[in-house]
Amino acid sequence: MSRRPLALTLLAATVLSLALVGLSAQLTDGFTRWTFEALRRDAAATGRLSAPAIPLRTAHGETGTPWPNGTNTVYLVDFIYTQCPTICQALGGEYTRLQRQLRARFGAHSPVRLVSVAFDRAHDTPAELQRYAQRHAAEDDLWLIGTPTSAQASDTLLKALGVVAIPDGLGGFVHNGTIHLIDSHGAVRGIFDLEQWPQALDRALQLTGTPT
Repeated sequence: MSRRPLALTLLAATVLSLALVGLSAQLTDGFTRWTFEALRRDAAATGRLSAPAIPLRTAHGETGTPWPNGTNTVYLVDFIYTQCPTICQALGGEYTRLQRQLRARFGAHSPVRLVSVAFDRAHDTPAELQRYAQRHAAEDDLWLIGTPTSAQASDTLLKALGVVAIPDGLGGFVHNGTIHLIDSHGAVRGIFDLEQWPQALDRALQLTGTPT
């Protein structure tokens, strides 16, 4: 091979490498974050993630939109499906603990409310929502468990928050098992892992101006 074709080959490889580096930098925010979940959390931490106003239908057939509202209430929001045997039940257990703490401190007038959004509309019927609520001793005045009123509303909310719910081929879903802190305007103020529920509660109380 002559020097000229070899030089052209090396030049082409260099250009391709630089293009891939540039693309990787763009997609990972300058190499500082390499996963979609990290990007999602960074968007929440910097005020760039917002939850649209989506109506939820509860086990009692009631329909309401938690946010926006004219109060100082903030929400700890998770995403579940009622037939999930693993992470959703673990989230339910932690929400039971959260509810117990809120009840002990604030009674029926808590500035923090729990919300579980059930996204499997084909199976998350009012009866199944009620079973989930009973299993975890959910109390209506502190913990809202509901499903979006339409498939479009569900998709809109999940996409806006970057919540992934992928069918696992066994009748269930692979999905985010995190807690979202959402203020009264629908702004996401933080995303917490399941075991970080005490930190999520502390941050929620701080947003309401309540001493932790």
